[in-house]
Order: sequence, then C-alpha cells, then structure tokens
Amino acid sequence: MTLTDVFDHDLGGSPPVPVGPEPGPASKRRRPFYLATGLVAVLAGVVLVLVLLAASYQPLGFGGAEGDQFPGLPAAVGIRSVNNFAALGDRYVPPKRGEFAILESLENLGSRSVTVEAVTVRMPGQVASWPLVMAGRVLYMPGEYQHGERVWNSGRPVEGLSLAPNEDVWLGIPLRMAYSCYVNGGTAGQDAFYVEEKFLTFTHWVTIRFAAPLLMREPEPASSGTDGLVCLP
Repeated sequence: MTLTDVFDHDLGGSPPVPVGPEPGPASKRRRPFYLATGLVAVLAGVVLVLVLLAASYQPLGFGGAEGDQFPGLPAAVGIRSVNNFAALGDRYVPPKRGEFAILESLENLGSRSVTVEAVTVRMPGQVASWPLVMAGRVLYMPGEYQHGERVWNSGRPVEGLSLAPNEDVWLGIPLRMAYSCYVNGGTAGQDAFYVEEKFLTFTHWVTIRFAAPLLMREPEPASSGTDGLVCLP
C-alpha cells in the first residue's frame, strides 16, 4: 500500500467519478428541432384561425332606407303601408303585370371592405323565384355624399361594388310578379333580399331582411285552375 492510498483511506476519500463523453452532434440538434416544430405548429394554428375568421366574415346589414322608387327604374305605383298597427307593418304591392322597382339599402358594418358580387330576391338554392322574380340588373347609388360630391341622377350596376367600412348604398331592385294571375283572397310575402359577398378569396350569400316586408296577392299561373283565380288583362 502506498502512502497516497493510506492517506486517502484515512481521510475517507472516494475514487473520482468518471466523466462521460461530450454530447454528439445529434444530441445538440435535438432541442432546436423540437422548438422549430412547436413554432410551426403554433403558426399553423394561427393561420387556421385567421382563415376561419376570413371565411365567416359577414359585415353587411340593412342600411336604414326603403322606398318605392329609384332613379331610372319604374316606380312601384300603388305600393302602400298596411298592417302597421305595430312596428313598421308591411308594404302592400297591388297586382301588376309589368316591371317595377323598390329601393333598399345596404351598409358595411364591419372594419374591412367587401365586394358585392350579386343581389337578388331569389333565395340561394331555390329552383324558381316566387312570388317575385328579378326583372333586370340591380343598380346602386351612394346613400350619402361627401361635401362637394356630385349627386348621381342614375344608378350603376352593383356587381363588383367594393363597399368600404361604414359605407352605405341605395339599391334599385327591379322586380315583377311571378305570374300575371293571382288568387283573390290569397296572400304571399317577400321579407328579404340576398347578397353574394366576397371577402379576400371567400364568397358566400348573406340574407338582408326588409324593415317592412312586401305583401301581395298570391301569384299563380293561369293553368293552375285554382278557385278564385283572377288574371290581369
């Protein structure tokens, strides 16, 4: 036994612990790889949320104005308010053979611009329009004018209109009855129009309710043979 051995034994020393090998290149890269994978997952989740929000973005609403005439389109002669003992009631449209137009309004209530692709009274997915059908292209004009802006004397086609935040427009919607005959005593109604809206690359239909729904005699074809059928000359 050496002097060193005796000294270590007497002092209660212990043999040194061997030191392991240095981490290899693969071990050093593992942590950054996990961090990068997690970051990609977080970014993918953020992108997915943004896509879902964009796809469902719908800022359009009723602009506060309705009427029975629009510049350059045939007026809805004879339209009048009925059933107005509560709220706004209905707008009664008497039987008509020809074209007439109503004025409606549309406003962008959101914080981003959207594009109007189409406006119609036919419910999306509906095979045939009833009790009213479109009688031409929908026109628009500004609902409000900036100081010094020239007042429009006619409308422009609404397709492709970019509606900025808080901007509202008047719409001229040309219509006609689905048939020139109607059931005496029967009634039908139209309580909304429909707007195809585009935001970024996403397009969907939006329902805009009338403040005062349209009410009319129930249109029916002459060949229906319905009791009480009256046909316009």
